[in-house]
Amino acid sequence: MDKMGRVLVAILAAVVCAAAGLSTASAQTALFSYNDNVGTPNAGTYTPGSSFTFAIDITFAPGGNVANMAGLSYWFEQQNPNAPFYFGITNRDLSASIFSFPQTSNAQLTYPQNLTPQNVKDLGGTTQDLSGVGAGTYLIANLTIAISASAAPGTYVIENTTTGGKTSAITDDQGHTFAIPQATYTITVVPEPATFGLLAAGFSILSIFAFKRRSSNRA
Repeated sequence: MDKMGRVLVAILAAVVCAAAGLSTASAQTALFSYNDNVGTPNAGTYTPGSSFTFAIDITFAPGGNVANMAGLSYWFEQQNPNAPFYFGITNRDLSASIFSFPQTSNAQLTYPQNLTPQNVKDLGGTTQDLSGVGAGTYLIANLTIAISASAAPGTYVIENTTTGGKTSAITDDQGHTFAIPQATYTITVVPEPATFGLLAAGFSILSIFAFKRRSSNRA
């Protein structure tokens, strides 16, 4: 390779390295995680008519034109299955979060916020003085979900919204935004223990009748 060729290769290598460094430097993150403090953090098993609470944390790192995190907007939805809808938000507790100035005031946030498939009101908040925070993991809220007493046994998935006019997103103190990717919470609905008992009793009665029928047929 001649001298000019070596120079061009060196220049191209420098450009690739610079581009890679720029890509790394510009990458921002804003990821939700959930924890109900029982077993698997983002999943739980419940009975119809019950409720549960999970904490929402966000892991944030600045990048691109997003310099910090001053607030966020988010909604929840049920997407699997698409219907019927058995879940509603009955409380949003911001008291332990630094993002405690609500996007929707408590007076305007009536409950339940049913997931049909999305709840109606913005659940997010900002810092009290609208100042942004740097990289870190922050508590957003404690969210309580109620399950309808008529909920059918099965597995359901709820998640933060990611499309349309209710796209979950963060904002910095200059108004720059970044969408929050999907994060799911899996709900397994099981019958009440009393229901299991009734089923067992029913099977026992049927077994007795079947035994008596077989006995009478043999006689």
